[in-house]
Amino acid sequence: MDALSALTSLLSVAAFEADPGGHITNGNSAFVQLLRRVPGDDWRDGVAAEDRALVDAFWNELFVHPNRAREPITFRIDGGDSTFSLQAQAVTSAGGHPLGAVGVIVADDEARPHHAFETDPFTGLPDRAAVMLRIEELAAADRHLAVAVVLLDEADSSDDTRRKEAARQLLSTLRPNDVVSASPDGSFLVCAADVTEVRPALHMAERIAGALSRSGIVARIGISIRDHDAAPATLVREAEAGAYAAEPGDVKFAE
Repeated sequence: MDALSALTSLLSVAAFEADPGGHITNGNSAFVQLLRRVPGDDWRDGVAAEDRALVDAFWNELFVHPNRAREPITFRIDGGDSTFSLQAQAVTSAGGHPLGAVGVIVADDEARPHHAFETDPFTGLPDRAAVMLRIEELAAADRHLAVAVVLLDEADSSDDTRRKEAARQLLSTLRPNDVVSASPDGSFLVCAADVTEVRPALHMAERIAGALSRSGIVARIGISIRDHDAAPATLVREAEAGAYAAEPGDVKFAE
């Protein structure tokens, strides 16, 4: 398996963030690595030549008409057979001016069954089913993982701008192959692969809490860890219980 195939095999769902110029920034470095063949190149240089016009049109429309609903598009990687579905949502100011974008790519190759996920219209993140699928895939492969549930307080969860900012901060703190979903109730579900000990799991949750706090967002975070026994649904329930038991702004590990 070559490096590109190895990378794409890990990305059933990947989230990303873009700046006002349409350049992928600090959201999900695996997305950047996937599409950039030379560090510093425009990310679209990694798209197959015949698909670049489609991606450019999608991207330009996103920033010219940021409030329009748009269907996902499918593109291929230059020099590879893998195809990906791209869904994105503009992040706008109170006056409706584009400040950037958030979105997801979903791998859609023949080796992996296609799963259609709803996308949160305000954050651009996939729904919980996408992360649950990732947790189930890792559990089926008997891999270690950590699950975090992030609950925004009532004021932030009811404010779409604050939810967008929370999503941006989450993306900025996660590792390349971590995945995150958003729910309309203001909660986020995170899956982090290959976390084998409590300490790094807590560090991940503390990074999330710190990033949210610096943006003035109050959240409670619960986290659970899987060795080789817990079922996916149990992990999520334990993380949710931890989040509800935590004090605002704090992290609580599942007991």
